[in-house]
This record gives sequence, C-alpha cells and structure tokens, in this order.
Amino acid sequence: MSNLTEPEKKILDAARKVFEINGYAGARMQEIADEAEISKASLHYYFRSKENLFERIFDETMTDFMQLVSTWNDDSEDWEAKLRRFICEFFSFLKTKSLLFIIGEINRNPDLLLSRRKKSKPKAKFIEYFERLQANGKVEPVNMYVIYIFMHSLCSYPILNSRMFQMTTGLNNHDFEQFMKEYPDQVADLLIFSLKRGLKETR
Repeated sequence: MSNLTEPEKKILDAARKVFEINGYAGARMQEIADEAEISKASLHYYFRSKENLFERIFDETMTDFMQLVSTWNDDSEDWEAKLRRFICEFFSFLKTKSLLFIIGEINRNPDLLLSRRKKSKPKAKFIEYFERLQANGKVEPVNMYVIYIFMHSLCSYPILNSRMFQMTTGLNNHDFEQFMKEYPDQVADLLIFSLKRGLKETR
C-alpha cells in the first residue's frame, strides 16, 4: 500500500471499517465518504465504485496473507519455532487486517476466491508442510486437516467473540488484554504437544 496517496489510504481505511461493520452488501458509498471525512464526489474521483474499493481491499489482504502463508515454504527453521512464530503472526494479522471480513465475503460469494486460485486447487501449504514432516517421522501421524482446523479456530475465536468471551468469563478489559498477550503462545504449546504426542485419527 506504499504507492497510495494519503487520500487513498484514508479512503481504504474508512472502507474497511464500513465493510467490516455492514458487510459488502450493506455498505454504502456515502457511509464510506462520511467515515473518510470527504465528499461523495471526492470518493468517486479516487474510487469509481464500491466494487473497486472492495477489490482493492480484497487483493491487498490476500497478498499480505499469502506472504504469511509462505512461511511453510521454508524448511530451514525448526518446525516448533516456525509453528510458534506463525501462530503469533497469524493472530496479529487477524486482529489488524481485514481477513475475517474477507472470509465472510468468500463464504457469501465463493467465486471471489475461486477466480483467483489456480485450477489445480493445491492443498494448503500448512498441511503439505506437516505431511512432509510426518513422512520423515518428525511428527506424530495425526490428521493434519484436524490440526489445520484447530489452529484457525483457536486463533480466530477470541477475536470474533471477544465481547461474549468477556461476558461469560467475567474478565475486565485489562485482564482480557493481558490474557490475549499470552494466548498465542498457549495455542502454540497445545498444537506442538498434539503433534508430538499424537491425536487419535478421525478419518
């Protein structure tokens, strides 16, 4: 996003907020203009339509996400350290980027992702990486699809349900924030333990 002008950055930040609150279908260009504190005419000057705004945010988010996923292309780092680092970075990404909104829009319209994927539809790099480790006897023969779901669910749940979590646990804002600082390492500990000790096959 470094090649954007300041007005474009401001507009995209405003559009993310409006999209995340109202979804793509519910977002209105006037709301985005109001959030960016510009006129609707100025908004249309920089981005002609809501579709153009969404495409820009979608492509930027997916590009950043694919850079994160490329972690699994590198075999030089110990798998435990790599998994721990990835979870911390993934958790931070979920909190600061538009990925959760993007996932919701992909569920609404799968063609958003299908049109950008290769026809071969490759397996998730995370699964490929750990299946290679399994084949080399470095981790237990567990179902990597289950581990993959566990990782994504454990990272996204407290972000998607932060208010409900606080209400049901009685944590105040300060205690919740402290818990969240330790949480990614706890998720990593759990998954590393599972990969070392093994899980019952669910296939």
